[in-house]
Amino acid sequence: MSLFKSEGDELDCTTIVVGRAASQSGHILVGHNEDDAHRLAIRHHIIKPGEHPGALRMRDGALLYRESHTLLELPVSENTLAYDWTEMVGQDFGDSFLNSEGVSICCDSAAGTREQQAELVRGGIGHLLPQLVAEQAHSARDAVLQAGHLIETYGYCDARIITIADYREAWILQIPGGHQWLAERVPDDGVVVLPNYLISRQINTHDTEHFLGSLDLKEHAVQRGWYNPSGMEPFDFKKAYGPPEINTSSLSTSRQQTGLFLLTGQEFPLNDLPFSCVPQRRVSLADVMASLRCFTPHGHSIRQALETVGSFHKNVAQTAMRPISVWTTQESSVTELRDPISGPQSVTVWRASGMPDELPYTPWYPLAMMAAASEYPDPYAVGDPDHLDMNSAFWTFRLFVTTVDTDYATHISEVQAAMLPLETRAMAIDTFLQAMPAPADAKTSNNVIGGLLAACGEGLGMEALDTCRNLLRQWQTNSERTPFRE
Repeated sequence: MSLFKSEGDELDCTTIVVGRAASQSGHILVGHNEDDAHRLAIRHHIIKPGEHPGALRMRDGALLYRESHTLLELPVSENTLAYDWTEMVGQDFGDSFLNSEGVSICCDSAAGTREQQAELVRGGIGHLLPQLVAEQAHSARDAVLQAGHLIETYGYCDARIITIADYREAWILQIPGGHQWLAERVPDDGVVVLPNYLISRQINTHDTEHFLGSLDLKEHAVQRGWYNPSGMEPFDFKKAYGPPEINTSSLSTSRQQTGLFLLTGQEFPLNDLPFSCVPQRRVSLADVMASLRCFTPHGHSIRQALETVGSFHKNVAQTAMRPISVWTTQESSVTELRDPISGPQSVTVWRASGMPDELPYTPWYPLAMMAAASEYPDPYAVGDPDHLDMNSAFWTFRLFVTTVDTDYATHISEVQAAMLPLETRAMAIDTFLQAMPAPADAKTSNNVIGGLLAACGEGLGMEALDTCRNLLRQWQTNSERTPFRE
C-alpha cells in the first residue's frame, strides 16, 4: 500500500511517450496529464544555476534539503544546473522538471505496492528525488542512474513511476517502494501509454541498453514470496511487484487500452496489455494531444453524461472504465525533445493549463527562457491553493474549465471556436520558429533567438489566458441578462 495514498488517487496521472522513430517529427514526445483531486495550485518557475529552492542554510553555512514527509536530510551541491520547474502546490509528488541539458522529468503515482516492510534510511527519499536529479543530470540515462543510486542508498518512501527523457532516449523508471527500482527504455519505434501501475513485464537487467535497475529484483521478489522460481511462469516484474487488485483495475487498464488504440489502431485485451507497441503509422504531436484530450473510455458512449446535470467529466467517470482526460486534470503537457544542436529551439513544451479538451495547447520554450534569463509572466508564477485569485493563471483556468464542465453541452462548441484557431496559429508560429537558422555565434543565438522564443511563448500563453477571461465575462453577462424563471 502506498504510504501517501488518499481519496482521489484513482484519478491520478497518465503519461504517453513516443519514440523518435515512431513520431512523425522524428523527435521524442512526452505527453502528461497531471491529475490530482486535492486542493492545488500550479506555479511555473525558471531556476537559475546554483539556486536551491527549499534548501535550508545551516549555521555553518552548509545547505541542506529536508524531505517534507520523512526525517531524511540531504546535503546540497553548490553547483547545479538551471531548470524549468512546474510546482504543484499542495501535492508534493506531482512536480515536473526540464533542465538546461534537455532532460525532462514527470511523475505518476504507482497507485500501490506490495512492499510494506522496507528498511528505509530516516523514512527514505521521496519528493526530493526528481528535483535532485534535475539539478545534476546531463542525459536521461545519467538521470536514471542518479535516481537509482538515491533509491538504493536511502530507499523510496512511496510507490512511484517517473518518466525521464532527452532527445536520444526515454525511460520509464518504476519504484515499487524500498530500495528496489527498474527502468525500461521506450523503444525508438514504439509508444508507451502509462497509467498508474508498474508496467514492465519480462525484464533483463543485464541488457543495459534497454534495462537499468536493481540487480536483485528477482531475488527480492522470491524472498518476499511474490514470485515462485520453481513454477512454470517466467519472472514478470508487473505481476511480482504490483498488487493484483492494482494490476487488474479497470481504472488503469482502460486508460492504457484507450491510449494504445488511439495511437496505434490496435485493440489489446485489458488483461494482457504490453509495455509498448509499434504504431501502424507515425504519431504526430496532434495525435498525442488528441489522446490526452480523450474523455471517453474506449468503446463507451458519453451520451448519458451529456444529458445528466452536474459535472460532465464526473458523470463520465461514474463508469469503472476511466477515460484519460478527467475532472481532476490540473494541467496537460506535451514535450517535444529535439537535438540540442538547434540551441534554444531544441525543446518545446506545449501546455494546456487544465482539462485539455476545454483549453488550447500553447508552446513554451524553457531552454530559451534560461538562455535569455527570462522568467514566467506573473500570472503563471503565482497561485495559492487556499486563496482564489483571478490574477493567477491557475485559478483563472480552473474557474474556466469548471464553468464549462458544469454545462458542457452548451459551452463546448463556443470554447472550441475560440480555442482551436489559437492553437492552430500557435503551431504555425512554432513551425516558423523551428525553421529559423541558428546564428553561427552561440552567444547571439542565446540572446536573440532565446529572447524571441521566450517572448512568443509568453505572448501565446497570455493570449490563452485572456481568451478564457473574456469568455467568462461574456457568460457572466449573458447569465445576468437571462430573466429569472421559476
